[in-house]
Amino acid sequence: VHEKNYAHVYYGCRNVLYDGNDFYYGHRYTEEFRKVEAHDLYGCPHLIAELPPQPRLMSLLDLQLWIIKLFRLHPETQDLSIKGFFEEEDSWQYLGSAGWKTYDFLSDKSWQSFVKKVKGRKGMEFFKLYVDSSEIKHYDSLLKATNDDYCQSATVLLPEQDDLTWYFPWDHISRRLTEDLAMTTTQIVAHLAHNYDRHLSYAGAWRAKQKALEIRFGTFYASHNYVPRLLKERFYINNPFSFVDIKDTEVAGCKDFRVLHRIFWAFAQCTQAFLHCRPVICVKGMPLCGKYEGVLLTALAFDANGYPIPVAFAVIEGESKESWLWFLRNVKHAVVKERSHICIIHDCKRALFNAIEDLRNNPQEAHPWKDVQSRWCIQHLAENLFAHFADKKLMMLFKKLCQQNRQNKFVKIWKELDELTLKFTVDKEGGAGREMMQELVEPYENNRLPEEDEEESNRPSGNKSQVAMFSDWISQKPMEKWSLLHDTNGARYGIMETDINKSYHVLKLKGIECLPLTGLVEVAFERVTEYFNNRSAAANKATGNPSMGFPECVQDEMNAKVQKAQTYHVTRMNTADTNVFSNEAHQRFKVQSRQKGVIVHLISKRIHKNHKRNIACQSEIRRIARCSCNKARLLHKPCSHVIAVCCQVGVSIASYMSPFYSLSYLVKTWSGKSDASNLVDRNFARNVLNYKFLCPGETQTWIPDKRLERGLPAFLTSDRIHDEESMDEGDQNCTTQVITTENSQGTNKFSGETSDA
Repeated sequence: VHEKNYAHVYYGCRNVLYDGNDFYYGHRYTEEFRKVEAHDLYGCPHLIAELPPQPRLMSLLDLQLWIIKLFRLHPETQDLSIKGFFEEEDSWQYLGSAGWKTYDFLSDKSWQSFVKKVKGRKGMEFFKLYVDSSEIKHYDSLLKATNDDYCQSATVLLPEQDDLTWYFPWDHISRRLTEDLAMTTTQIVAHLAHNYDRHLSYAGAWRAKQKALEIRFGTFYASHNYVPRLLKERFYINNPFSFVDIKDTEVAGCKDFRVLHRIFWAFAQCTQAFLHCRPVICVKGMPLCGKYEGVLLTALAFDANGYPIPVAFAVIEGESKESWLWFLRNVKHAVVKERSHICIIHDCKRALFNAIEDLRNNPQEAHPWKDVQSRWCIQHLAENLFAHFADKKLMMLFKKLCQQNRQNKFVKIWKELDELTLKFTVDKEGGAGREMMQELVEPYENNRLPEEDEEESNRPSGNKSQVAMFSDWISQKPMEKWSLLHDTNGARYGIMETDINKSYHVLKLKGIECLPLTGLVEVAFERVTEYFNNRSAAANKATGNPSMGFPECVQDEMNAKVQKAQTYHVTRMNTADTNVFSNEAHQRFKVQSRQKGVIVHLISKRIHKNHKRNIACQSEIRRIARCSCNKARLLHKPCSHVIAVCCQVGVSIASYMSPFYSLSYLVKTWSGKSDASNLVDRNFARNVLNYKFLCPGETQTWIPDKRLERGLPAFLTSDRIHDEESMDEGDQNCTTQVITTENSQGTNKFSGETSDA
């Protein structure tokens, strides 16, 4: 039977400031922990806990794991500091007196020396430790905040974990990671080997990456406490037109402690830019890959060239109807404001689908958004199709169907999809599939396509068990949600996808979801500010170029269409019909190409302001172009057929172009300014980020929800841990869970926008 050994573990040392008017719990600086002596622990809270049998056999890592379990810390805690105190004299004196020697446990050697001293002199009853970390400081409050359903995740030892406690080039690694947020463990291994002759495994490099990020931005735990102040006190003060919202709950019995659940922020220059962008917002959720579960939400608008503008960010605990409602209400309040008929493009997810329906139609909704339009991302829908039929060819063919603007092509591709998916089902089901095929295969003319005005179902997806071919799979999905041809009023302006990865690459934000919350906000602001300055310079340069009539991407598209239009033959079908009652002039033209003919309508309508028709200066002429190819209506810019007519009758192409594609709107979009240097005082952030805990009663302290703790990624604990390829795959899975496919033909380079020459 082993003798039971107990340790006195102290924490929460009280520090009195020089003026004597305030005090802190824990330590603001790492140096302060090193200066703690035995007499500093007088009156400190402490735990008395049983040590594992034979403490002499414990390594320093074993001790750290024991402390993590004792205090129920996050299993991946890396800022844990431990020291021990030993009374050298046999005076049985209390801690406040002299005669106590301090041991800083920086290695196994110092730890083993301490254990040997204590065991040899007094026995383990005088085993006294002092511990500190960003989470231990709030141990008493965390006990009250932790729900009964909380279960601590297991802590796993990784190779070379002990090496990371020695001297390591942390500052250099943290700078490299800040420059390249998407730096993989494979790249870190190669970088350390080449520059510092340090050879780590991929698992060791992953842990080094996490620790380096915490050194640069503060621990993942402490960032929950600092980010509300960063947003409210520094971010908002320096950007008074920005918007911040925080959702938290008070810890029962600790009025000064609150659990941080959600944060929302919108940069002022981005919300101002949206006023001059198309009335379309793409929303997307991306899972966080740090030490706490959660989702980073982003709302994107696009300028005239298709460049993304992040109009809003949020971090939520998880995607649900309630969390999406909270996010969309803030988007409406902070970004959209009084603009009408905004179209939201989003993934086909039940929670998001139902949230938008509530905003539109729920009479009990406190913040209704009646005129909001909803469209689906065709990439996400195509991935759902791939999950059912497991064929990339079908996936790409479906995306082609979604982008069709002509009914005859739409029907042809639909029929092809039905044939291919039915063949897939037959091959998969065998004999049962052949019987099914005999029942289902009929002449295509008798197969009914879902009508455009078909009643919308609240089910974004059909029943997989009843799906035999494409028509079955798509039948429960309203066509206006995914088909460009059936896009009512051209609400999506040709934008078909919410490609967050492509947008984050352009914004240099790829990998931001792996940062602590403070780093996420700080880096986002710095990168967006730099991005705005660059795009503003490009827009101003374009306005000074006499050869540019439109923004660069629009100009290139128009030039290609003009060349195409020169091959057409235009015939006027009528003289201008004028309706004196509506002040409307209507002209019709037939445009013939080598393969087909279309009908173009040019409509000029006089719009009177304030209904004072006798005052000429208070009226304007609105020009509208309609083509039977549908592109002018769906994309809000002239197609090649309309351009051919304009060239013949001598009308400017710009007359039939939406103002959102104009140079003037482009310049206004990027006119917002912000100074990133005022956001964060770097000396203040570096010194105070982890350890600023004011006296209870004076300042609120925010803590994370411990139920959202995440342990090691699965790819680090699998049998493939030493496989370079699997490590990179694991890094990528932390960043994105999207099936990568080639860009669809005719899709805008940046925004997933359909274009055609």
